[in-house]
Amino acid sequence: MYRYTDKEITEIIKSAKVVVDTREQKCDHILKYFDSKKIPYVREKLEYGDFTLKVEAPSVARDFYFGDILTIERKANLNELSGNLAHERERMIKEFSRVRGQLILLIENATYDDIVNHNYTTQYKPKSFIATLKTFENRFGFSTHYQKDSKYTGHYIYQTLIYALRNKLKEGAF
Repeated sequence: MYRYTDKEITEIIKSAKVVVDTREQKCDHILKYFDSKKIPYVREKLEYGDFTLKVEAPSVARDFYFGDILTIERKANLNELSGNLAHERERMIKEFSRVRGQLILLIENATYDDIVNHNYTTQYKPKSFIATLKTFENRFGFSTHYQKDSKYTGHYIYQTLIYALRNKLKEGAF
């Protein structure tokens, strides 16, 4: 197992680009954040999820995608997620079944309390919503993060991906 130096880790992290799935819609606020912070990103079709990393570093033996390690699936709000769970359950099961590595389900403009208190417009009952979400978390091994203010979503995505990469490099995972 190769141990990268701190200098190599810094170089690899600087070369990382966020990969934004081409099917990801209504994410201009995230891309604007990336642009404002000069965070490099590319739009490419992902097999699953909405965000991951691509590393193109000279000190790494080959370019690699971080999708087998960590991917983030974003939902704009509880209406979108509840609609997906109620009406597109099979599609979601197929997508979650393809995931390799860790998946984080990121729900914008929401808190867990919003589910409990039915602060969304669909008819999906809170008890069913929570039961399905918790069953899926357990079955597919993902965690859920609630991002109440979507202006921080880009920051959350980038920091989550970069620090996961940094830790994997320190472990000598590549």
